[in-house]
Order: sequence, then structure tokens, then C-alpha cells
Amino acid sequence: MLQRKLEHLACTVAVSAIAAAGLTLAGTKPVLAEFEIQEAGIEKGEVELEYRGAYHWGVPRATDENENANDLVQSNEIELQMGISDWWMISVTSGFDKPLGGDLQATAVEVETQFGLVKREGSGLGLAFQMGYEKAINNHKHLDDAEANQFGFGPIVELATGKFLLTLNPLFTRQLGTYANQEGLGFEYGWRGEYDFTKRWGVGVEMFGEIEDLANAGSFNDQVHSIGPTLFYNLGGNNDEAKGGDDDEGGGGDTKVSGPAEMALSMNVGLQFGLTDATSDTALKFQGSLSF
Repeated sequence: MLQRKLEHLACTVAVSAIAAAGLTLAGTKPVLAEFEIQEAGIEKGEVELEYRGAYHWGVPRATDENENANDLVQSNEIELQMGISDWWMISVTSGFDKPLGGDLQATAVEVETQFGLVKREGSGLGLAFQMGYEKAINNHKHLDDAEANQFGFGPIVELATGKFLLTLNPLFTRQLGTYANQEGLGFEYGWRGEYDFTKRWGVGVEMFGEIEDLANAGSFNDQVHSIGPTLFYNLGGNNDEAKGGDDDEGGGGDTKVSGPAEMALSMNVGLQFGLTDATSDTALKFQGSLSF
């Protein structure tokens, strides 16, 4: 009973920390909320509330010569997701951005679904497929600045061995609606290499990028690409093994007992360094989620 009370207190404190971090980011500058790595695992009945945000320094201004520039000073996303079954999950996300020289405002609402194809137990392969529709909010925007609605789809791939986990998120996108301005498909990606040196702490490297139109991709320097280190912390849930898999090479993932989802909190904070002229020089990213 005492252990449960202490864990509840720790979760309460951690949730307060997430809220404080979110308010801090919302009061400062740039962020790409697209700094997200989606995982392949799905748990029936599990509900997760997640905040993602980022703050950018050295923000490039969009011009005729640098039209793909990420001129966001800040972006935030709040997501609610639920596992309908062990192979199907749905989520709803609201986005709030602060462009260079502008005010923080609601920018999009996205509905997404994910299907589990190969369930990973400890070390091995995990595979899922995601797709979603994003409705842009263009209140008070000039026609030239209006954003198109967007449909996206792609696989989620996990490769784990011991305490190491590699996650790949390639995503193809298609603009829809009145403001669509795309000849081919767009392409976004994120990948993460994570090493969990304890059951709760991990370190890793993440990279993100975007090509708005593969038919007119331009040079690498005209695209948005960034890379950087990330620190991870997990509290609660199944602490019997690290996220990357099993401590022992023989694997112990098959011994896990299924049951109701336990309350769990996870956080990560990282730095992203821009690799091109269209990318902000530096971005501080934060992600916090509570699942139960």
C-alpha cells in the first residue's frame, strides 16, 4: 500500500512537471511538435494523454529563395489516444503554433489510427501501420499563408536487441482541399536509436526531416532536417525490463503476464541541431505522456 501511495505521489509530481514544462514552452519561442517518434506497441484498453512541444533558436524566415524554411518559433501538440484492441489504436491531436512575428494560435486537428501487424515481445521486430487526416485551421490567415489539409500514411518499424531499440517512422503525405499545392507526395521521417542503461533511464539519438513535395524536392539544403541527442525517463508501468528488450540474451519477453494497463509516466527532453538553411539552428524538444 505504501509503495502504491509513493508511486501515485511520484506520478502526481511528474504530471505537474509536465504541465509546468508545457506552460514554459508555450510562453517562449519555437518548436516543431512533429518531433515525435511513434511506437509500434498497442495495448487494449490503454488510454494515453501526451504533450509535445519545442522551442527554436535561429529561426529562418520564409522567403522566395527559402520558401520551405521552418519559420515557426514555437509549436505544441496535445494528443489523446486509446487502444481499442491489441492491434488497433485511435488518437486525436490538437496543434498550436507560434510563427515568426505572430501569436500563438490553434493550427490543426488530426485524427489518426494505427494497426499492429507484428507485436514485439522483448528483443526482435515490431511492425505497425499508421494513417491519419489533419484538418488545418486557417482563421484570419491571408490566402498566401493558408495551410492545406493533409492525409498521411506509413509503417512504424521497431528493431530491438538487449537494451537497444531502433525505431523508424517514414511517413508519406498528400495535401488535400482548396489550398493544396503539391504535384507528388510529401515525405516526412523520424528515427530514434535508444539505449536504456537502467529500467527507467535511457539516452538516444533522434533525427527528423521533411520534404514537402517529392516531385519538386530541390536540394538537401532547401529541405528541413535536424539531428540531436535525447534523454528518456520512464516511471511506473512494467518496470521488469528495459524498453529495448531483455537484459538477458535468452529473452524473457514471453513470461510477461497480460492484464489491465498500469499507470505509467514517460518523459524525454532533447536538442535538435539544424542541418540545412531551411531548418532552425537549434531546437529544445520536450515530450511527456501519462498512460493508464
